[in-house]
Amino acid sequence: MKALATFILRGPSQAILVAVGMAVLAMVLPPLSVVSGAVVALVTLRNGPRSGAMVVLGSTAFVALLAYLSLGNVLPGVVFLAVLWLPLWVLGWVLREMRSLALATMVAGVLGIIGVLAVYAIVDDVTAWWQQILLAMFEPAMEANNGPLADRAMVEAILADLARIMTGIAAAGVSLNVVMCLYLARAWQAQLYNPGGFREEFHALRLGRGLALVSLGFIALSLLPLGVVSHMAGEIVIVILSLYVLQGLALLHSIVAQRGLHVAWLVVLYLVTLFIMPHLIILVAVMGLIDTWADFRRRLAAK
Repeated sequence: MKALATFILRGPSQAILVAVGMAVLAMVLPPLSVVSGAVVALVTLRNGPRSGAMVVLGSTAFVALLAYLSLGNVLPGVVFLAVLWLPLWVLGWVLREMRSLALATMVAGVLGIIGVLAVYAIVDDVTAWWQQILLAMFEPAMEANNGPLADRAMVEAILADLARIMTGIAAAGVSLNVVMCLYLARAWQAQLYNPGGFREEFHALRLGRGLALVSLGFIALSLLPLGVVSHMAGEIVIVILSLYVLQGLALLHSIVAQRGLHVAWLVVLYLVTLFIMPHLIILVAVMGLIDTWADFRRRLAAK
């Protein structure tokens, strides 16, 4: 990865080549979008917002051209610009100027919240809109009439419930994706110029009591009988809690490092959370939120 980061920083042409190449491959293997976004963040972090903007514009133009030649429209280029490269340019600029990983992480959450507000401003019935999209996605599997999706009534009921929170889930997913891109770029930068620096930054990640109070405010608002406003507040809570997942993970990484525990503890945690008990991620988020006041890392360091 260090060699890739070195190649990216050789010039805008190399950065655009990697960003576009990974974006194209991400259409088949979506996780590769993290590498594509990290290219923009790395160039912005190291060389400044002007260089980052050149990579953003060049990558968007190339992907739009490729999409037009193969699909007849430029939509993929617009999508990559809106949900990946432009946010990473903003976050890279913020992190470069403010030198605060926590602040850059919160800005990613703000962008996700803006996305939620935009959807509610544009779409009349957000739940019905998502329900149509989800039904269209699962329709072929339901028509096959076999496997766990054979019970159409049950699947439609599940999708109806999912549609109620889908805006928050989508916004949280986009926010976490761009944060992962930013963290990867910061790790590359640390490998090249400050070995071990990103590890220290991530272990110290704390989002502050201001965001925690805002979180509690939105949670309270979501519980009030205010119709669409309460519903929208609940979806914003999903975005904010996704940030506290990161603080919770930073806390766990820090504890493992402070106690000299084997990295296998973290590997097991990620495997269990991803494949066996995904609802544990809520516990990690709550742990991160509580850490805002408890500051477990300081207490453990004192002991």
